Amino acid sequence: MMTRRIVVAVAVLFLALSAFAQKDLKSRVDAATGADKAKLALDYTEQATKDTDKAFKDGKDEDGAASLKEIAQYAKIAADASIESNKHQKDIEINLRKVVNRLVDIKNARPYDQQDAVQQVIDSVDNARNSLLEAMFKKSH
Repeated sequence: MMTRRIVVAVAVLFLALSAFAQKDLKSRVDAATGADKAKLALDYTEQATKDTDKAFKDGKDEDGAASLKEIAQYAKIAADASIESNKHQKDIEINLRKVVNRLVDIKNARPYDQQDAVQQVIDSVDNARNSLLEAMFKKSH
């Protein structure tokens, strides 16, 4: 009985720390500039993708839907900051592609009538990734 209480208490503490860490990361993205902003925004995008997947698997559709919007927003921030700073472009492009792949898995696990919202985020992240690719391979004349 006592062990069960300890396990529950540790789980609650872990969830609270996780939420705090995510808010802290979001604040750090907003305060950062250049290459740091690109890396932090990518980290936030990846974490939001994991959180979205977990929320949907746990049946918390509202939390999952809220996280979806942040994935699109912070993926664009990561790509734009990388283009602007001309740093980490290859790494960010590769990781955004991985985010897209994970989002496709999330979409395929959703009921058909709920897949459109995930597809919109996939398209948004893919557009950010494509703009990064264009900047990487832009020919200068």
